[in-house]
Amino acid sequence: MENEQQEKKKSGATRFIAILLIIAAAGGFWYWNRGVQEKKAQQEAAMKAAQAAPMVVLGEVEEADLSTQKEYVGSVEPIQTVNVVPSVTGKIAAVNFKEGSIVHAGQVLFTIEQNQYKATRDLRKAQVDEARANLANAESYLKRVKTADQRAVSASESDKANAAYLAAQAALVSAQASLQLAQIDVERTSVRSPITGRIGKALFTKGNYVKPDSSPLAVVVQEDPIRVNFSLPDRDYLRLLKSFKEHGSVFETKIKLSNGEEIEAKGMRDFENNQVDSKTGTVAVRLRYANKDGRLMPGALVRVSAKPVETRLVKYIPQAAILADAQGDYVFTVNDNQEAVVKRVKLGNEYGTARFVEEGLEKGDKIIVQGIQMVRQGVKVQVVENQKSRDTAAEKAKESELDLKPAEDNAKEEAKPEAEKTDKTDKNADQGKKVPAAIPPAKQGK
Repeated sequence: MENEQQEKKKSGATRFIAILLIIAAAGGFWYWNRGVQEKKAQQEAAMKAAQAAPMVVLGEVEEADLSTQKEYVGSVEPIQTVNVVPSVTGKIAAVNFKEGSIVHAGQVLFTIEQNQYKATRDLRKAQVDEARANLANAESYLKRVKTADQRAVSASESDKANAAYLAAQAALVSAQASLQLAQIDVERTSVRSPITGRIGKALFTKGNYVKPDSSPLAVVVQEDPIRVNFSLPDRDYLRLLKSFKEHGSVFETKIKLSNGEEIEAKGMRDFENNQVDSKTGTVAVRLRYANKDGRLMPGALVRVSAKPVETRLVKYIPQAAILADAQGDYVFTVNDNQEAVVKRVKLGNEYGTARFVEEGLEKGDKIIVQGIQMVRQGVKVQVVENQKSRDTAAEKAKESELDLKPAEDNAKEEAKPEAEKTDKTDKNADQGKKVPAAIPPAKQGK
């Protein structure tokens, strides 16, 4: 009996423990399932909230400088052009320069035979010496006449002595002048460059007989400084005068050469015509430029781009960001709570795909430029990317189409030859570069 009672007690305890274990397991499962359901509910709520908030792209209000840079056709002119001609007659004994080289003022370019002119100079020297001797003799005779007894010298004799002295003085001066002219002729046999510049071709060579009325022996043009001559409409000329008054006589320009190269150069005010051409309504203007490298060649045609005297900055936004209602035009901005806010604006003219903004926005303000169809006042939004990242994302998407296709298409794309994929990438990249012609796309907020 005792054994049966003990066994009954043991089986009852075992059932009790089993029941407790079952209860504990059920409670744990219920608690775990509750946590899973709560987490799932939170995820679903977050997904619904995310789906409810429209996704938008922000752009930034930009400024454009509408002051146009005027361009004028001009011609390059040397400040000095010299025809080298001989001052004496004779044969050329030597040509002392390299054609096309830079020559300096005073440099000997041609030498004309000097023998005849040196002989003439020596003759004139002898005549000077003879005149000095005659003057000394006349002076001595005049002194004797003056110191002699006046009763022994007649008045006519005294007058003759004085006249002979004066004639001897004049003869000496004449002889000295002739010597000076002869010396000048000797010096002129060395034909020198009157200016520093670039010399052209030698038009006469050694052995040619030349004289002062001959054609030029060569031509020298000054290259540094040099000037550019162009014509301005009278209205632009008045603006140029205003710039000169405010900033001095230096004009900042860009000079475009015939090969397309551009030179940023400061032109010094050199000349303006004193009247407007009645036929063209323009004023001739010349600016002087430094030209040490010789890129501005005399006679060349260039384009002169003048920096605007006044700047005209205007704000602009994409037309896709603009909405309108009975109260007027407006755009959407996003506040710190990620809520869409209406911003009233006063718009200006259209310019390509953009629109000028006169009032309501400042440079750098962020506005919604994409996803605007689902946006309302006070609605929470999701800023998925700014326009700058959108532009680059579009290019990247075209460059890497595998990321946007189903797995089967990806596998096919991977199997294509590398050259074919590269060619496709290049075409897509070129298509992604299209921008409005008038104003570049607005830079976007970060």
